[in-house]
Amino acid sequence: MATLNLTELKCIRKQDITGSDEPEIYVGGLKVWNGKMGKDDVERLSESRGFSDSVLVELKERDGNSAKSLGTWTISDTPSSTKTLTATSSGYHYQLKYTVAA
Repeated sequence: MATLNLTELKCIRKQDITGSDEPEIYVGGLKVWNGKMGKDDVERLSESRGFSDSVLVELKERDGNSAKSLGTWTISDTPSSTKTLTATSSGYHYQLKYTVAA
């Protein structure tokens, strides 16, 4: 079994025009983190989850009662040093850093 360690989320450009973004991180379909972020904010994360073979990671941005997916990635159980997942479009830009331990 491998362990996914989420270490940092950076908001380079927020999705909402006014107010703060409300990003949420899901691992294997379960919400593991949520917060409020503005442009250039960095959140240090200490979320760890065990998994076998691979796991789906998703970044969403909540607006009221609904959440928009900003990006989804499949992480394999191959041990790694820090890697960066990038979620970007014309309306937002986020970077999520993680490691995988054996």
